[in-house]
Amino acid sequence: MTVFDSDEQIHDIGERGVGREVFILTTEPPEILGGMETFIRAQIHGFEERGYSVRIFHRGNSGRTSFLRLANQVNRPLAEALLGWVVGNAAHRAMHEGVAAVISHGLVGWYPLQVPPRCKQIHFYHGTYRAYAEAMRSHISLLGYWKMKWWDTMLLTRLSGRGKLILCNSSQVAEEVGQFFGYKSHVVSLIATQQSAPLDRAACRRALGLPVDALIGAFVGSLHPMKNFPMVRSLIQTLPEVHWIIALRGDLPEDPLPSPNVLLIRDVPSELIPRLFSAADFSLCPSAYEPFGYVVSEALSCGTPVIAAPGGASSLFLSDPPLDCLLVPDPNDTEGFLAAVREVLARPAFYRQLVLEHARPRVAQWMSPENWWRHFFEVTGL
Repeated sequence: MTVFDSDEQIHDIGERGVGREVFILTTEPPEILGGMETFIRAQIHGFEERGYSVRIFHRGNSGRTSFLRLANQVNRPLAEALLGWVVGNAAHRAMHEGVAAVISHGLVGWYPLQVPPRCKQIHFYHGTYRAYAEAMRSHISLLGYWKMKWWDTMLLTRLSGRGKLILCNSSQVAEEVGQFFGYKSHVVSLIATQQSAPLDRAACRRALGLPVDALIGAFVGSLHPMKNFPMVRSLIQTLPEVHWIIALRGDLPEDPLPSPNVLLIRDVPSELIPRLFSAADFSLCPSAYEPFGYVVSEALSCGTPVIAAPGGASSLFLSDPPLDCLLVPDPNDTEGFLAAVREVLARPAFYRQLVLEHARPRVAQWMSPENWWRHFFEVTGL
């Protein structure tokens, strides 16, 4: 991956660029934590493995940093639009005949790039702010709601996909894109970032300092309202006999959790996630809005049942019998989640085997790198 520190580097290397190259446009550096950034890192790695060189353009390396900082202080919506201009303009100045594809993510795809005749322009939708705003209405101000619905979604997000080949990470997002924008799209899922496999449960529990014979639940996420942590807290309180692995990105709860049987971990490295899931009898994903949800596919790859609200990955992998009983239609249905947890804990080995037989193969079908890239190239014609 090539990272640029200045406008001059972008221009100079663009002048001499040759061969098959892919430009990726996004908002943030791919090194940060986040679902979209995780996917972009996997995308960069996959392109490079297949003989492409990759250049990525984002707010940190596209220039105009002081300008963007000042704009954000004056007017944040304007700054978000200007970021699309800055990132797009950096890609425009670096454009050359050897660019095979420009793939944009997020709100930075609206810049009207001039590309070589055979270059593919692709926009990848990871969700829509409009659907997010509807799901999170009680957590955001009226002004914030209207901003997400109209400025972020119906202006910047819609324009980012106009006239491009559109890819979506789930059928849920494809439905949003069709409903809000009238765009046709292709569902390609996301790339499995690691080949997760079931690990020895007892060994994982000992490594984490957990009782080998205990009933154990897991939640990997954050305190962001979208992740619906109050549901997790309610289940911890209602099920005192269960031990919990709570792995949070970012802030930790200010109030103590209502059980002494909680292992609380902050910013766990991604390579340890399979150990957490393999140690658990079940995992929770009660998100109010989840365009995909890597945690669902990662847990299922480890053979761990996931009790989830409908989302991109949970609907894809849990909607059909015999695992549809793990899908709780309402993310705020405490009794529904409680009933599903008790069902799994009554027969943990049985549900683990169901996951291994039914869900894990489907995750590999959609998300294993070899299958994902085969589908990607079929859809895009690269």
